[in-house]
Amino acid sequence: MDEDDLESLGTALVREDFDQGDVILRQGTRAQAMYFIARGEVDVLRKQGEGPVQRLATLEPGDTFGESELIHRQPRIATVRANQPTSVYRWDRSAMSNFMKAHPKALTSLRFSAKSRLLASQLRFRWLAEDEVIYGLSRKHSVLLYEGLTLPIFLLFGASALVWYGLAQGGSLFLWIAGGLALAGVALGVWRWIDWRNDYYIVTDRRVVWLEKIIGIYDSRVESPLHMVLSVSISTDVLGRTFGYGDVIIRTYTGRVIFRNVEDPHAMAALVEEHWQRVRAKKDDTDRETLEHIVKHRLEPETDTLEPEEIEEQVPAPERTAPRPDGLARFGFKVRFEEKGVITYRKHWAVLLREIGLPSMLIMLVVGLLGARLGGLVTVSTLSNFFFFTGAALIPLFSWWIYRYVDWANDIYQITAEQIVDVYKKPLAREMRKVAPLENVLGTEVDRKGLLGIMLNYGDVITNIGTEQFTFEGVFDPIGVQQDIVHAQETFLHRRTDRERSQRRDEMVELLDIYHDQYASRDKERPAKSKG
Repeated sequence: MDEDDLESLGTALVREDFDQGDVILRQGTRAQAMYFIARGEVDVLRKQGEGPVQRLATLEPGDTFGESELIHRQPRIATVRANQPTSVYRWDRSAMSNFMKAHPKALTSLRFSAKSRLLASQLRFRWLAEDEVIYGLSRKHSVLLYEGLTLPIFLLFGASALVWYGLAQGGSLFLWIAGGLALAGVALGVWRWIDWRNDYYIVTDRRVVWLEKIIGIYDSRVESPLHMVLSVSISTDVLGRTFGYGDVIIRTYTGRVIFRNVEDPHAMAALVEEHWQRVRAKKDDTDRETLEHIVKHRLEPETDTLEPEEIEEQVPAPERTAPRPDGLARFGFKVRFEEKGVITYRKHWAVLLREIGLPSMLIMLVVGLLGARLGGLVTVSTLSNFFFFTGAALIPLFSWWIYRYVDWANDIYQITAEQIVDVYKKPLAREMRKVAPLENVLGTEVDRKGLLGIMLNYGDVITNIGTEQFTFEGVFDPIGVQQDIVHAQETFLHRRTDRERSQRRDEMVELLDIYHDQYASRDKERPAKSKG
């Protein structure tokens, strides 16, 4: 758009101001306009049936709302209420329609945003933080679905041809083969449709996420915080440009997160870049507010004083080292436990069963033979000799079982307030201990492979540390473990930011004191010179 387009857009917008608690839009009413938030914040609320009101999101300056209902021509799906004094710009339907006719690319981007909002309102991702907002949500383009359905369609056509031929020739064999082909075609088509629906590309106000799930085989989540993004680019081929899809390549400190064959890649890339810039702008605004607070506190101490609670919150938290689990926690069967703020994980029970499977079966075999001998089903050797040989066999078998169990119990992963820890220890052998600071975590991935891993909900959590990787292997609820790592890093970064602000405040206060002393001394010298 040129300057004239922006000027005409500006004249079409109507400013409206709302106090805290005012309702801007009400659920169920007719959609007549969309809104841009200029100042303040709004809560997006929805009530379903007789259930309680749910807060879907909290929107801030720069966000829009109301466009989804306009695009899809439906009543308002949620209530929007100001949670503080808020100013918005209203864009009425008629002015918006005229503008979109002259700028079809803007309409395409608006449709992408509306589709993302609608899809996000229909889905629930339990790994999202309570106050995290989804801005972009898309699947692979539908062309990829049609491509995947090519083989199932051919199978159905082949089944139809065999049915026709079998009826014409009167052969039942062809009908059975046709039934098998039809069943295989339908099953494969349904599987590929569900597989297409299970892949998502997500942009929130905190991170970019790629969800990939292949039913019964594979389940993974790759994500990167927005503050780790370095650049965003788009890659398309001839077919992609024809049908409107392509790859969005997000380069981070650890590599790349690729949104492959995403619908409207330009709109998705613009969303990533917008919220990446927002994160950077928020950091700059926070630093500026800190400096303004320091200057105001120094120059007007009587109007803005720090409360004791605020001073206590700025005291750096003491560093914690990862304690070793002891007692029942060390030799129990719990796969996750928390002690003194340190979260400890073990590998899943399925990994333990795999380790102790063979010795357990041999122990049961020996015990079964002993029972059969006592019951008279086996008459080999005398009873005393049989007891001796079974006892001699059970001692090493039990030792083997205990060794495998202790080996499983000794492999632990920990998240502390400052670092993540990977402890690998073989019984009666050397211990390996890997430690990485939380501040060096650049991204995390979840990898669940195989039907057993998906059914029992266990897999690997891969943490990227620079050019290396920390892998929490075979842990229960890998998505929950990933969220624990992300939460621990966010808490650590928040504490570090508070410490840095406190340090900058102290430095600024010291500089202001020096300036004030120098300025005051000059003011004292001037009257003395004038009197002289």
